[in-house]
Amino acid sequence: MTDLDAVVRNWSSAYTDEVLEFAQPATVNDSEVFGDVYHSLIHSPLSETLLQLEASYAMAVETVCRERDARLADMEARQNKEMNETVAAATNPKNPNMGVSEHDVTALAGHQIDEKELLVSKFESELATLHQDQVREFRGWVMTVHEEYKTSNSIPQGVFPRSESSFSMSSQPEVTALQESFTITLGAQMKQMHNLRVSAANVLDLCRYSSGEEALPQRLQTSMSLYSNNLCGVVLLTDNRVTCMTGVEAELADLCKRSTEFHFPILETQLDTVRNDLKKATVWRQDFWKKKAATEAQFNNGDAAVEIPKKDFSVLQTGDFYLTRHSNLCETHIVFHMVVDNTVEDGNISSRHPVIIGMRNVLKTACLNDVTSLTIPLLLGHKMSEKMTIAWCMKRAELVFKCIKGFMMEMGGWGGTEIKTLQFLLPQDIDQDVFAKLTSMLSSIFRVSNPIRGS
Repeated sequence: MTDLDAVVRNWSSAYTDEVLEFAQPATVNDSEVFGDVYHSLIHSPLSETLLQLEASYAMAVETVCRERDARLADMEARQNKEMNETVAAATNPKNPNMGVSEHDVTALAGHQIDEKELLVSKFESELATLHQDQVREFRGWVMTVHEEYKTSNSIPQGVFPRSESSFSMSSQPEVTALQESFTITLGAQMKQMHNLRVSAANVLDLCRYSSGEEALPQRLQTSMSLYSNNLCGVVLLTDNRVTCMTGVEAELADLCKRSTEFHFPILETQLDTVRNDLKKATVWRQDFWKKKAATEAQFNNGDAAVEIPKKDFSVLQTGDFYLTRHSNLCETHIVFHMVVDNTVEDGNISSRHPVIIGMRNVLKTACLNDVTSLTIPLLLGHKMSEKMTIAWCMKRAELVFKCIKGFMMEMGGWGGTEIKTLQFLLPQDIDQDVFAKLTSMLSSIFRVSNPIRGS
């Protein structure tokens, strides 16, 4: 009887989760209500006022961040001077009676660490309080103004189509000095037009707003497409640690903290969710390989033909990626954090490399979730290294170009929204001659053959 109850519960749960007719009625939460209200306001005459308010809030946060950076820089300079003087006194054989020992050096180092941590925690607390106050004030202002204008019929009524709530990706000439754009058509029968761009820049500079009034058009573009079917995404290469403490992840976290996130959970909260989901993924992967080995054993007279990979499933694997959502980054709504390892530095990777397969999964996820503009690192790295010779760069770019073209040809069968703008990002310090060769390669690989005409 217990087994029968379990079967009934499983079938009931399956129908509730998978069949629309039996699904639970959808409930609208506060975030969805705020999203609809914000979407209507940003498409109204109040959009400029709304953006100016966001800019003033961002400036207030930036002021605190600059004060923090200045205080930390001054403290670091002072501490380095103190430490150098103390070490010199402790190791000077000509003055053994100065009374400075190794213990004093260790004590000074501990004191300096405590002093720095205290200052950092002070500013973190101040920024957290400022963020919370701004979110509360901003959301309250948006809801109040929308209700007032809605009742007075001063705001345009009706539904604002989300499919039209976007602009093309801006070129950002102040960020990308090297840049080439192309327009291509792909597809056998139903041809689809795509915009391709090759740029050389720091990946996080693309996510950083310009200073002054130049940021207003960028904020308008980002905000108008925030709740639309035309989202913008960036692929960020990282390691298998779901943290924001080192490397490019730390730089992203610092950039996110320099303005308030009004629409989504803060980055640290989103990463906590990813870490919890990783635990579920670990269990799933372990069960998958066990079941696969058991199934193969049944068809091989008890001999397990499939061995469980000797991998640590408790961490992300190469080619895995997770998403974070943002509203306070320039022309970036989604960040795809893709896990890479040292094997991407090898010049002989193939189209079956986990990172290449991961790129396909990124493109598919983007298509299925209304991401129509995507930036990916062409060389599968954000910085130039000694191994990246001209031959290495050409070979890597050819592999990525051809694989991405093949993935784009598959888009029609994935469903969802096809990517309209694809940007291939190169390290900002790449040589101009290499850049010119890579852009020439793109135009040759993605060229459309002319149809054969009868005589």
